[in-house]
Amino acid sequence: MRNLVLFLDSSLFGGIESHIVELVKLMQSNNVPVSVLFYQDHHNVQLYTLLEALNCTYQCLDGKPLSLHQYLKQHSNTVLHTHGYKAGIIGRLTCKVTGNLCISTYHAGEKGAGRVRLYNWLDHLTSGFSQNLVVAQHLKNTVKNSEFIANFVVPNNPKLKQPNSVLNIAFVGRLSYEKGPDRFVALAQHFTQQPRLQFHIYGDGDMASELKRNAPKNIQFHGHQSDKSLWQSIDVLVICSREEGLPMVLLEAMDNKIVCIANRVGAIDSVIAHNQTGLLTDDQTQVALVNRLKTLLFMSQQERNYLIKNATSKLHRFYSGREQFTQLSKLYFKP
Repeated sequence: MRNLVLFLDSSLFGGIESHIVELVKLMQSNNVPVSVLFYQDHHNVQLYTLLEALNCTYQCLDGKPLSLHQYLKQHSNTVLHTHGYKAGIIGRLTCKVTGNLCISTYHAGEKGAGRVRLYNWLDHLTSGFSQNLVVAQHLKNTVKNSEFIANFVVPNNPKLKQPNSVLNIAFVGRLSYEKGPDRFVALAQHFTQQPRLQFHIYGDGDMASELKRNAPKNIQFHGHQSDKSLWQSIDVLVICSREEGLPMVLLEAMDNKIVCIANRVGAIDSVIAHNQTGLLTDDQTQVALVNRLKTLLFMSQQERNYLIKNATSKLHRFYSGREQFTQLSKLYFKP
């Protein structure tokens, strides 16, 4: 059997890192050996700790392209599965030289700016050198040799939360423009006279200082969280992104039986059916987000549980890894 190695350049913990953890869990549950290779050591303690808890072997290279070439020469029977634009570019070009099979997953829907925009352009330009997976259908338009694969989580099946007199509304993710945390702050501002609602921001990023300056008193900033127990403190997740693929945070919230309100962006509407598995905006305006939260406030607990039940059922059917393992196996182990 070929050696399966997941390759990335990871300094923070976000959607790609969550995906790596779920992918390791999926492979292990199907008795497929898997290891993780980092382009360089960014001291991503949270991800390292999670991999160690799964008894998954990982190794850090020295941040030089030649080191990957040397690694693959020493491990000639390796399938390299890249994640993220930097690892994707380096992995594909190196595998082209060494003759290793390279598979790349394209996670992000955003184009970025500055250097990130350049890397994303190069990432798509070199896509012809690998077999590719995209987590949103629209990415197939710019990624060569690609097929769609839905993101997934291996379900934890927690119990349904008990109703609370205070409704905790949360933003979970990177505090950057494309994720729209400023929209979440504006949403909280609209409900400052509603003591029943408390707003929470879990995450960090370059917009943190600006957001804190403009935040109303009904928002609490919790910073970056490494403990998944944060889901126990959340009743409603709001995804107000400007650009997306298929966010892992959405699937994690569904798995934790949390009602989701989201903008119709990227592949989100393939997961959330409005008034069936969550609440979806018709556009990306602030008014639409406010109206969806108002709709939720007027729902009975029975109606909210209906959304949760449907979301859980959809997660188990399409986003639990079963179909994805079959799809991945055909790529990893084809003759």
